[in-house]
Amino acid sequence: MPATGEIIFSVVLSAVLVFNIAGNSLVIYIIRNERGMKTSTNYLLLNLAVADLLFGVFFAPEFIFLPFFRQSVPDGVLGDWLCKILLGSNIGWVASRASIFTMICLSVERYFAVCRPHTFRQRFSIKIVKVLIVVSWIFAVVMLFPLLVHIHFSRDDYRCSLDKSIFKGYMLYSLVEITCVLSLMISFTVKIFISLWCKQTVEATGEREITERKKKKKVTLCVLAVVVTYVVCWSPAAINFVVALGSSSAIQPELFTASVLTSSINAALDPYLFSFQSSRFKVLFKKVLCCRKESSG
Repeated sequence: MPATGEIIFSVVLSAVLVFNIAGNSLVIYIIRNERGMKTSTNYLLLNLAVADLLFGVFFAPEFIFLPFFRQSVPDGVLGDWLCKILLGSNIGWVASRASIFTMICLSVERYFAVCRPHTFRQRFSIKIVKVLIVVSWIFAVVMLFPLLVHIHFSRDDYRCSLDKSIFKGYMLYSLVEITCVLSLMISFTVKIFISLWCKQTVEATGEREITERKKKKKVTLCVLAVVVTYVVCWSPAAINFVVALGSSSAIQPELFTASVLTSSINAALDPYLFSFQSSRFKVLFKKVLCCRKESSG
């Protein structure tokens, strides 16, 4: 029988997964089906929603179901394949890498939209964004391929595991990756914030210019909220990687649990940040949820 703490964690993570599926499914539906949503930013947000959805669906089962059924997992090839496909969270980790790549693209895209508007359309056309989306998934699969190959089910502790050397190597790579990603996103976030709110530039005078600037601020706030949330939620994972590399023993259970929970919350929270920050998404969320037609006015 699983411990009480495992049961509580399973219930909490299940609730997070429900919010993840509901929110990200709505974002995917809205961008794919509503008029005027086929923009470069929204295509990146669509890819982020797909990655977040897959992360939640394939990351959570290891922690929701395995504590209850770990002794029923078969030995041998079947158990190993269950770890590769479902119980080892590998597809979830692939999705998280695609999400990381997309987050960087969003940060750079917003930087050019705000700070280099004259070259924005050229550098972030819809065609280029679609190529970036394909590259994000190729990058994700390549980076996680060693885990997909080497993970196996261990009867010693009834969980999916890796050889110690491969595990340490993956932790080192993950630490370097997340440090670079957080540094890049924070750098672009600061530059965007300074450009929009701190620089003393010539005041917009025309109505169209004022409206465009307000619209740019709203869209940027939406993306920046997602970036800041990502930084906060993935910081425990970064600390976890440092501890895992510096310790000869197993990683701390409490720290590991915190990193799993916060990273899952991040994937579930993104679509709700879109709704709160973007008036367009808010209107379309209400439209879809209430099953009513969008007003023409």
